[in-house]
Order: sequence, then structure tokens, then C-alpha cells
Amino acid sequence: MSVWKDREGNWHTAIQRGGVRVHKSGSESWRQAKKKEAELLRGFHAASTGQTLIGDAIQRWLKDEVRFQKAKDRTEGQAYALADFVEGRMLSQVVDVAEEYKRAKRGILTNSTINRRLAVLRRVANLSYRRWGWLNEPLGEKIEMLPENPPREVFMSRGQLASALWSIKNRDQRRAALVSAFTGLRRGELMKLTQASVNRTDWLIRLEDTKNGKTRIVPVVHHVRFAVRRLPFALHVDSLSHAMPEGFRFHDLRRTTGSLLIQAGVPLPVISKILGHSSITITMKVYAHLLVDNLIEGMNALSRCTKPAPKDIKKVA
Repeated sequence: MSVWKDREGNWHTAIQRGGVRVHKSGSESWRQAKKKEAELLRGFHAASTGQTLIGDAIQRWLKDEVRFQKAKDRTEGQAYALADFVEGRMLSQVVDVAEEYKRAKRGILTNSTINRRLAVLRRVANLSYRRWGWLNEPLGEKIEMLPENPPREVFMSRGQLASALWSIKNRDQRRAALVSAFTGLRRGELMKLTQASVNRTDWLIRLEDTKNGKTRIVPVVHHVRFAVRRLPFALHVDSLSHAMPEGFRFHDLRRTTGSLLIQAGVPLPVISKILGHSSITITMKVYAHLLVDNLIEGMNALSRCTKPAPKDIKKVA
């Protein structure tokens, strides 16, 4: 029986074709459950006849998988950016659509952005072949990514940081940038800050909704406390990007936080905790070259303070 009512009065719909079973619950009436049944049957029929649209596959992926992700809004944005290219196109044409998108957008968007959108097509093609049975061959494996642009890493010196901050005319934007530079907070984290986020007794910022899902505690140094007292920042998140002087991005402030901490001799595990990296491996990857510079400076200092007398050198030789 494909439509039934449970003991609590909820209607259920289940369809099984070709060893694949799909179960839907939550219908309020028999009529609504039958409507879902008809929709499921149409989906199975479209798949078996090769009539499934790429758009249908993307919608199923968004509903079944992406809606549970923390960064679902960002992922949905990448999927919807493909709308004009996938409209009316069959799932069997997914490789052609990917190539068309690359030709149309290369040189306009960065390779990284294009690859994130190609990854959507690759994911739904893989699911359609491996899990849903909508494709008879692994077309996702035929979608080739573009070579990634080298990562842009900018670490400001103290002079550059001061100049960049003072070039921001809007006072609220300048305060937000100052807090970011001396806490390492991301744009989104800054915009979510309220007075309740700050413990003014110990001057600690507590972040609950972070990128890696873990609570983070960030101390507030004394020279940015005046800016933290004026929370929340009455700004749109995009305004912070436009506020930065030419040649710099807002995220460079966060990079600068890490570089200043390394220059101050702060241990890498502590820096990783302050910046909210999911693992110390990420911190090492971003700041490894700065650590090498510090090691060289340290050994040069050791060489200067333990420089042997000429007669001692002759003895060793």
C-alpha cells in the first residue's frame, strides 16, 4: 500500500521502483498524500525515460542534502547562479552544460567561483548515477574543473594597517575594521555581535554561531574596547568590503591578526583557537612561511649572541 495513515493521524506516501524506495510523511489528508504519490510517480517515470531535468536533480539535492548544511544559503546561491544554463536541459546533458558555463564565464568570474558552481553539477550528476538511478553512466566524472587561482594572501605591516584604517571615512566601518584587525573575527561574525556577546568583566567575546560550529572565546585588547562598547555595528556586511582601500580586502584584516600574533611569539595552537580554525593544520598552511621567517630571525639572533671569539673558531677548526 503506497498511501496509509499511522496511529497518530499522519498520512504517509511510499513508492518503490527498481529497488529504490522513497518515503514521504507529513501529509495532512488522504488527498494531499495521493498528490505526493503522483509527484513521486512522475519523477520515477521521468528518470526511467531519461526525461529528468538538471533543475529537478538540483532541487532534490537542495532539499535532501543541502538544507541540513550550515552554509546552506551560500551553497543554494551557487546552485541558483546556474539557473539560466540548466533551464529546460536534461540530466543527460549535464557535461555539455558544464562546458557551456565555463566558456561563458571564464575571464568574467574567477576560476574558483566557476569551480564551485561546476561542483554543483558534478554532485547532482554523481547522486543521480550512484543513489537515485536517474543516470546510466557516471557523467559527473566527466565534468572537468578549471585550474584554481593561487590563493591571495595579504599580511599587512603595522604601518599599512594604520594607513588602511585611517583611510576608512565612515566611523562605524572604521571601528568594525579595527575590531576585526585585533580579534581576527570574520565579517559575518562581526555583524552578529551584540552587547550580550561581550563579557565586560573579563573583556571576552563569546561566539556561538561560528563557521566550524564550535563556540569560540576571543579576548578584547584594551585599545579596541571603545569600539566594542558601541555594538552592534549598524552596517550591512557588504559595506565592509567596499570600505577597504584599493588593493586590500576586509579579510586581509583577519590575516593580519594572525601575522601580528606570530610576530609577538604567540604559540600556534593558541593562534588557531583565537582565529577559530577547525584544526591547527589550517593555521600552519596559511602562516607557515611567516613561521619560517621567525625561525630564521631567531637563529640569526642566536648567532649574534653566541658569536665565538676568533681564537675559539681556530680551536674548533
